[in-house]
Amino acid sequence: MSFIADFIQSGHLPDIEYRTVAPEEIVSPRITTREGVPVVYMHGERSAPHKGFVPVADFLHRLARREPNLAVTGYRANGRQTTISFNKTERVTLSPRLQAFLLSLASARDSKSGSVVAFLANLSPLYAHERHDGLWCARSLSDGTLILPVDETEWGEEIGRVMVHWQGDSARQSEINGEDLAALALERYVRLHGVGASEEAIAAELWFMDRHFTFKTGCHANLPLLPEPPSRLAKAGRKALEMGQGILTNLITPRL
Repeated sequence: MSFIADFIQSGHLPDIEYRTVAPEEIVSPRITTREGVPVVYMHGERSAPHKGFVPVADFLHRLARREPNLAVTGYRANGRQTTISFNKTERVTLSPRLQAFLLSLASARDSKSGSVVAFLANLSPLYAHERHDGLWCARSLSDGTLILPVDETEWGEEIGRVMVHWQGDSARQSEINGEDLAALALERYVRLHGVGASEEAIAAELWFMDRHFTFKTGCHANLPLLPEPPSRLAKAGRKALEMGQGILTNLITPRL
């Protein structure tokens, strides 16, 4: 089950409550399904290609960005349609858990957690980019494990934690330190791309990839015993980085 499915109950999004004008009552966005995808209806976008039926994941992403003039359809107790306008903030109440989820969506791209996930997703062919419930995630191509960014704003300092759905199952999830996951991923990535290279060259490439990880994310992979390469490899590696290349496939002759 996805995060989005957790928010849907009996064809509504009860985590969003809208207080109508007289006669006053509380309504929530109505959810229907089109081609197996849960959607909300936006009357103001009925002329768009999607004919007003917007996937719930996309709607929540737009809500997280505080898109102006956002409005969806709900229904009163008597069955009459009403418009839930998010411009009228005094009438809209979001549950604490939905607020936390929206904050994750809004902050994921610029956060340390989001940076770690993006870095991992670029380690092809170990991982691939995938959008899940409005979040850009990393999907393991070996076993389907999904890695998602998390909201760390309530912590005093961001450390790059990530949420892991083991084998893609959200019922088997763990929140872990992204630096630990990165250490394992970097070692596998370097060895995969350096088949046939010497252990010295492997270690040197891993050292530079570790530095590259820190540059991209502000985090440090958990590789405390990784030594700095010998001077000749360090010099070659720095030159390779300037050219956007690695040292294994370009500057070091493999030892077969």
